[in-house]
Amino acid sequence: MKLNQVNTEKKNLALVSLINGYDQILPIDTNFIIPPDRSKTVRNCRAIPFGVFQRIWIKPLITTFPYLAIHESVHTEINSTIILKYVDNLINGTPPSLILLSDTDLTHQEEVIRSTIEQKIAVQTNYDPIQDNKTDRGEVKSLSYIATKSLLYFCSHDSNAIRLIECADKFNTNLEDVNAIRTYEIIYYLLKMQMSHKDDLRMLYRYLYYLSPSDKKSNPSWNEFVNDMDALYGNEISQSKNKPIPLILNN
Repeated sequence: MKLNQVNTEKKNLALVSLINGYDQILPIDTNFIIPPDRSKTVRNCRAIPFGVFQRIWIKPLITTFPYLAIHESVHTEINSTIILKYVDNLINGTPPSLILLSDTDLTHQEEVIRSTIEQKIAVQTNYDPIQDNKTDRGEVKSLSYIATKSLLYFCSHDSNAIRLIECADKFNTNLEDVNAIRTYEIIYYLLKMQMSHKDDLRMLYRYLYYLSPSDKKSNPSWNEFVNDMDALYGNEISQSKNKPIPLILNN
């Protein structure tokens, strides 16, 4: 599946699990924190300002998921002083709104396992553990930590990270037990749980998945997207007994 392609034909069991229990550890990729910018690939398009992204996306995320987490490698990828300060405040809050996953917290045995998994994953990317270059480092180190600690999910808008998970058997990356959750699936979850305004989520969906002519050829419109996702997950949502308290009552 391409980066901006939406799949509403097949149910994602990871999203079903999240619907039935939002209070799980939920590691996220860098692209869940840094605002998207499609201005270089789509004409007459501007980047989403961080203040807007913070209001419509990050705040609902940290309010909805009590165990939202990032790996330290993701933290180091944040090159904006404003965003980094904001993230550090989330990490250092009492209680923290964002969990920082660090390799230094691993036992010696876990570090051996993590290093082995990292090498297997890195072969399928542009990351070189010896050189410790920046390209793909966040995804590789996040996924190797997640697999080592037997965490269940990785939320990402990066097609390569998702490919590493979905092709785990083929690539022998030891990621067979990790589940990918995509941005549009979280958008849908926030909508149905009434954790962010419908208009804001619709704007974000359109920016990410329904902006260019190519997007519109391959992806459903907002209304089609919601209807198709309801057909897949409506029963789980209606039957779920473990939901966050809605913030937006008139969504």
